[in-house]
Amino acid sequence: MLEVAVATADDAEIIETLLDNVFGAGRQAKASYQFRAGVAPVSALSLVAKDNNELVGSIQYWPMSLGDQTVLLLGPLAIALHRQKQGIGRMLTEMSLGLAEKMGFRVVFLVGDPGYYQHLGFVPAPRSVTMPHEDPARLQVRCLSEEHDSSLAGELCIWHNQPVSEPHQAV
Repeated sequence: MLEVAVATADDAEIIETLLDNVFGAGRQAKASYQFRAGVAPVSALSLVAKDNNELVGSIQYWPMSLGDQTVLLLGPLAIALHRQKQGIGRMLTEMSLGLAEKMGFRVVFLVGDPGYYQHLGFVPAPRSVTMPHEDPARLQVRCLSEEHDSSLAGELCIWHNQPVSEPHQAV
């Protein structure tokens, strides 16, 4: 039976293994990881899906700054290879976005495949929003509040407006 819960410290190592299996061991060299450096994920939005105690999915969100507002960066979202295309990613995303809205977050960004995230309500980010070292064609947004639809502008930065100077490099 599939169960969704907030990730615990006991899940951390298994989540990392899942992420490596889905995205490859070099995944942390991706530019989006630089925005997570030194910033804790939003723990209440870090969800895992388990089937008979086997971790089959994980989603996390990270706070970021866009001008003077705090927004979220979704990712990574990972589903075990043998469980993909079964609706687990959609379920984790919809549940976590609902929680994010209840927590008062209004805007969620992600860097990913537009074809996958379109059915989850994400659209290309407006050209008035930039994310250093990322392909603008892969930057997407979902507004959880109508009031933000036309007012998004600026550069996405590490939370607390810490500037991003260089892309993250794998060690």
